[in-house]
Amino acid sequence: MSKSTKVPLKFALSAATGGDRYIIDSGLEIVFILRAIMQKNTLVSLYFDQGNNCILTLILDIDAERGKMVLECGANEKFNRQALTAGKLVFVTSQNEVKVQFVCHSIEEIQFGGRSAFSVGIPESLLRMQRREYFRITTPAGSPLKCTIPLSAGAGIAEVALLDISCGGIGIMDHHPKIDFEPGAIFENCTIVLPGIGTLNVAIRVRTTFEDTLRNGFTCKRAGCEFVAAPENMLAMIQRYIIRLERERNAKRTGLG
Repeated sequence: MSKSTKVPLKFALSAATGGDRYIIDSGLEIVFILRAIMQKNTLVSLYFDQGNNCILTLILDIDAERGKMVLECGANEKFNRQALTAGKLVFVTSQNEVKVQFVCHSIEEIQFGGRSAFSVGIPESLLRMQRREYFRITTPAGSPLKCTIPLSAGAGIAEVALLDISCGGIGIMDHHPKIDFEPGAIFENCTIVLPGIGTLNVAIRVRTTFEDTLRNGFTCKRAGCEFVAAPENMLAMIQRYIIRLERERNAKRTGLG
């Protein structure tokens, strides 16, 4: 899994950003993104020699406590030797179809699982190349998040269950008798309680509606909604909730929870 190619690659994270908001420097979120890439077995392009050479690799392991990441060696031993002596390495991959790029300045060869592998430090920052990279996570089936929506004057409120949430918006069960979730409809002053984090007060706009068939054969209506002009502090709360929920699920899968 190696090749040599000329690419117009900039060897600095800031070169392709168009704004600092594209750079992730939260250690927890960086590990979250890298683990998602590892779990999907997504290929990673390792560029060196000013982008003139490239090795295709995979993330094999992430040790957040030691700040280390293990990657598969390439098939071409010559390229592997060259990468080990490179002063700067640029890694390009994707997560949820969004390009992710980060830089490392040192790499070493280790033994992992009885074979040679690369070891690099977990980057202090990484670059997401687009704004549509919102990380969506399903809400707990046993106790899903709820969105409270004020109705017209004197009609009270409605409460709907959330299927998922991201920094871009929410997916909801569209079966409330008092609300018509038509695409384009906007609902102001909605509230969502994030356990252990805080309460969001947001406006949502319905983007899509569709029917889904459940395992029991019944159909239900779903709606995808986006947040309208969400402030940065609210987005930070959602990110903390997603990272916390993912860590709890990972702990349960590994028997640590």
